[in-house]
Amino acid sequence: MNTRLLTSIYSLAPNGIAARVSLAVVASAGILYANLSPVIISGLAQDSGFTSEAAGYVFAGNMYGTAIGGFTIIFLINQLNWKWTAVALAALLICSDLLSAQFETADVLYIIRFIHGLIGGALVGVGMSVIARTENPERTIAFAIVIQLSLGGIGAAVITPLLATVGVSAVWIALTGLSTLALALVPFLDRYPVTNGQDGRPPSAGRASGSNILLALAALFSFQAGQMAAFAYRIELGTHYGFETGLVSLVIAVSLLAGAPSGLAVAWWSTRSGRLLPACIGVGLMTSVTGMLLIPNYWVFGAASIGFAVFFTVAFPYLLGVASEMDNSGQMAAIGAFVSSLGLATGPAIAATLLGENNHEQVLKFSCAALATSAVLVFGPSRMLDRRERHKRVVW
Repeated sequence: MNTRLLTSIYSLAPNGIAARVSLAVVASAGILYANLSPVIISGLAQDSGFTSEAAGYVFAGNMYGTAIGGFTIIFLINQLNWKWTAVALAALLICSDLLSAQFETADVLYIIRFIHGLIGGALVGVGMSVIARTENPERTIAFAIVIQLSLGGIGAAVITPLLATVGVSAVWIALTGLSTLALALVPFLDRYPVTNGQDGRPPSAGRASGSNILLALAALFSFQAGQMAAFAYRIELGTHYGFETGLVSLVIAVSLLAGAPSGLAVAWWSTRSGRLLPACIGVGLMTSVTGMLLIPNYWVFGAASIGFAVFFTVAFPYLLGVASEMDNSGQMAAIGAFVSSLGLATGPAIAATLLGENNHEQVLKFSCAALATSAVLVFGPSRMLDRRERHKRVVW
């Protein structure tokens, strides 16, 4: 098929802000639902056909589909025309969300949301592989986090009051908006060819050592599992403490919106201080505020929720950026997206298992342990990258 059909008369500068934001939209479309996880789980739990545990498993199934979709695209990314692939996946994503809105039974939603995950994960993998080919991919990842948190905050504020009357289908319909925008932006983006290594080797030969790759991916998985276990049941945690659902959803909305400016700060700061320091500080602070959620006080709950979003926005772009810089082709970025999705799926699954009879304290203790482990794991690979090229993208 002629690739010129997807080439706009006007093409955005490959490393300009407009292109970074557009790539962030493409990479975010398949994973935006994760930022609405408390709304999704609360909405499903309010349905007579679901328990809190079953609601968590529906979300986990969606995330496992995302992980598998991201894993599958890893082996195809260098053979596909990324623009045509992104367009096809975005269109299918819209269809699967609209289909989800037509059903409210657990058995059917398990299947549809798993398929949605497969499509979304592949789109995230495509987007991340292209982002990894840009200068300072942390900046574009930060823009993606800003988009996801901002829309997650707006969604929590607007959709939560609708759950009692419209149901969780309001979430599925809302998600089609970002997918439609991604579909419209793809033609304006550059081809982003693979970068060759510094010594002229083919791109497939240019990558970090296996031990550094494994540590970077393990850090990313542990972080995502820990943070999502704490985040997915946030509305349920608030009601467990006796707070009003409306106030809890407002806290979540405000916290997500408060985290967005931190993403802009990361996009501006990028690697001025390298990767090691901001990654470890961000994850360490994330662990601390997660521990604060163990205190059943409304003001502490609010402050911890805001800190959780802010420090997530700081830590995650660096963790994913470290994984993305492990090779030249963008394949490691696609693997990073898969591992990230796997962590996002595993966190709520473990949380649903630990929850039992509203045992939220066990869930939060697991989250703290997973986050602290991530800080330890990311130390080695981030220091290695800083030693090779502290302030710019590493080219192998």
